[in-house]
Amino acid sequence: MLDALTITEAEAAGLSELAALDLAMARDFAVRAQAAEDPEVANDLARSYQRMARSYRQSLALKVRLRREIVRAEREAPPPAPVPRDEARIEARVAALRGPVQRVIWAEHEPADPSETDDDLSGDFFDLLEEWLDLQARDDRFGLEPLDVHVVAFCRAMGLDTVLARRWRALPDPPGEAFAEPKDDPDPAPPLWRGSG
Repeated sequence: MLDALTITEAEAAGLSELAALDLAMARDFAVRAQAAEDPEVANDLARSYQRMARSYRQSLALKVRLRREIVRAEREAPPPAPVPRDEARIEARVAALRGPVQRVIWAEHEPADPSETDDDLSGDFFDLLEEWLDLQARDDRFGLEPLDVHVVAFCRAMGLDTVLARRWRALPDPPGEAFAEPKDDPDPAPPLWRGSG
């Protein structure tokens, strides 16, 4: 049911744009109706104003109703089925994530002078990365998403630049942190089968 309620970002933006246009047109008709000297013209403009104002209210009401229905559907949706722990998948994803995230850290926090180690923010982030990998790998669902999606989500959670994270493959390796480029994982885990009853 939730899939039926979900709209794309473009559709949501379009609905907001329609509401903004309705409001702008309603304002325009209202100003012109108030300024019209001919009562018949003023009456026509006032009717146009009322139609645009009504359309604007309907757009706002639709947004509110859609959001309310999505929240209700999320609340009523059954929890996802538990995923059995797959140590091989989790260990493989830990290894596959380390290099890409290190590239993002290095690109964002490379020391201005590599000989200076006092203010080595990248080293602090490398340490933080290891702590996060250890913590996140305790989740049985770790590594189910595609690698590129996981890299971006992991970098976002660490407060790193997600624009850099999206183009991690083009970033240089940090010195002394060479790693084997992970292969694109086909589909890390088959979709969970759900019975109809």
